[in-house]
Amino acid sequence: MSARKIPLRLAVFGAALLLLLFFSNDFGLIDIQKTSIVTAVAIDAGEEGIDVTVQIAVPKSGSTAASNVTVKNAATMMDAIAELNLKTGWYPTLVHCRLILLGEEAAKDNVFDHIDYFLRSQFVEDTCLVALCRGRAEKALSAQSPVGDMTYAAIEKVLSSEAQQTGLVSVNILREFSKGYFGAGESSFLPLLTVREGAETGGSDAGSGDANAGGSGGAGSSGGKAVFEASETALFLRGKQVATLGAEETLAFNLADTDTDLAYGNVTVTERGEPVIYSLKMRIGKKLLKVRAEGEIPVLCFSIRARAQVADVNRAGSAHEVAQSSIVPESVLRAAEETFRARLSDAFSKAKESGCDLFGVCASLQRFYPKLWKKLGKEALALTKPVYDIQFDTMH
Repeated sequence: MSARKIPLRLAVFGAALLLLLFFSNDFGLIDIQKTSIVTAVAIDAGEEGIDVTVQIAVPKSGSTAASNVTVKNAATMMDAIAELNLKTGWYPTLVHCRLILLGEEAAKDNVFDHIDYFLRSQFVEDTCLVALCRGRAEKALSAQSPVGDMTYAAIEKVLSSEAQQTGLVSVNILREFSKGYFGAGESSFLPLLTVREGAETGGSDAGSGDANAGGSGGAGSSGGKAVFEASETALFLRGKQVATLGAEETLAFNLADTDTDLAYGNVTVTERGEPVIYSLKMRIGKKLLKVRAEGEIPVLCFSIRARAQVADVNRAGSAHEVAQSSIVPESVLRAAEETFRARLSDAFSKAKESGCDLFGVCASLQRFYPKLWKKLGKEALALTKPVYDIQFDTMH
């Protein structure tokens, strides 16, 4: 054999071997026909263990429908996933899971007994939304939206970043919820999702079913549709729900400590002996939360600067008032400051009384005042004194 042909023959042999390996290996890919794409998971307290409902995206020609499958009384999330595979013949993949719903009864115990499964799994995004449901999460995931979306997509819109920016909802994701749980204050929050029945619209592709039936059927065959609302906020301590902020307290919390920068709120003032309601459009220019120590007393300072304009009034205005809506009367601005201060104080008091470190006092003490934190420990929140510096000005 010519010495010059040996490298050529080796190259041909190597190429053939590579082609053989390439076409004979599945590279760990999963047959799409044998898997189910889980878009949302609902976890409820069962009679023994937990009830787990998953919403599965089922591709159709030109659209995507949803099918719900439920496993009852599973000991762990892993057991529930395995049983889903056993009863449906599909292997659930959670890489596209966008939403985790927790039932109200499940939140009476440490929810991390179950949702830490999603932290352990490398296939679940830690940016997926997490919410607490009033009642059973299974029912919320089986409801039908009047806009015709799959349920998870409709709920995702309610919990969107746009809703967060307007202060209507306190949105949280798995990563941030977990950071609060494992942090110094062992506290966090979730939006409280309520399903309101009664909207009437046309049909939808979304369906539901149990594990034995394979998961299909109309969740809203009676024709009634559901409207989702998440204006309240559930407070958590050591993984358990301990209190709830109302809609106005939620708005105050968002204006003080989240990504909210534009919101609407009502202020009542007395004019000519009669109560008048002003609806204000508020833009937050600056917000700052800072913890300082006065001796051995932690002080939480709220500093907020906002501008407002009149969006509406519950009485007829003059032509001049309507034309000058961007100029807010001084009495209304002062009333807005007082109203906001009162609602924020209510939110802080409710969190403090329940033991939920909603505003991160413990984490700030641990970082900036380690000696004081070591001395006070878990009593730090109970000793914290709030100070409010809130100023509203007219938009123009």
